[in-house]
Amino acid sequence: MANAAQIRLVNSSDNLPEKFPLSDGGQCGGSCHSGRNPDLAPPRDLLSVELCSPNNQCGCACGGHDLARQWLALTGFVLGAVLLLQLIVRAFGLWPALFDLVAGLSHGLAAALPSFGIGLVFVPLAIHVTLGLRVLRRDKLKFAVEKPHSGGDARYWLQRLTAVILLGFLSFHLATTRRPGLLMADQDAPGPAAGRHTAAGLFEPQRAFASVSQAQWHFWNEHTANPANLLVSELYLLAIVAAVYHLVNGVATGAEVLGFVTARSKDSLWRVCMGAGFLLAAIGMAGWYAFIPGTHP
Repeated sequence: MANAAQIRLVNSSDNLPEKFPLSDGGQCGGSCHSGRNPDLAPPRDLLSVELCSPNNQCGCACGGHDLARQWLALTGFVLGAVLLLQLIVRAFGLWPALFDLVAGLSHGLAAALPSFGIGLVFVPLAIHVTLGLRVLRRDKLKFAVEKPHSGGDARYWLQRLTAVILLGFLSFHLATTRRPGLLMADQDAPGPAAGRHTAAGLFEPQRAFASVSQAQWHFWNEHTANPANLLVSELYLLAIVAAVYHLVNGVATGAEVLGFVTARSKDSLWRVCMGAGFLLAAIGMAGWYAFIPGTHP
């Protein structure tokens, strides 16, 4: 009887020490759920999801609140496709005439079908950012805030860190290259400050390559070596690296959340995604290099 009691004690997961306590919120990665959740609620219900209130229907740390993770995965796949297209288009900058043609066509399509652009980009982006900020508010940027069921502590921390980098870059990029934005306010400013950033200008479809190059390298003035211009160009490079990691890691974990992979194949998917990440990073950096002034004769 004593031996049986000892065996039972050893096999009891409740008595095994854990490196980090499990949190009550929804970030289990979905590995403890079998298949897809058939009850995927509409986006309007997402704000009512309590990420920090346990509801132990599935017996894991996520408390049964896999709704937020599923919508993060779904919108992440949509935004990932848009990001992939953006990286490829920017790589066409190695051939300025071709980039002008492709950028002009894509801008014309977006202008002709504004509802399509809103539904494809802005709605998924709004959902993804809203849910991501809620998760970030809960876990912040602390390392090892919970015992992740998918991947490791470093992967989960890097996913949140790259999300913060991308959100900051996207805010800056839209504010300085789109209407209305900081450049318009600067050009309308009184006195000597008026038009200080006109060297960068707004994105112009008629001269797409030149305007993108100026936004990336001539944000402050026309001198490429100016520290402010170098800082902005490095921000673009950092955003490319962060976007690639956020995409490939999000695909690997999102596929598991949505039940597209099994427990046996998730490690293989992660390796495939990381291999694809190096290729995407090379494409993104080629697109960054293409817009350096003087690269093309």
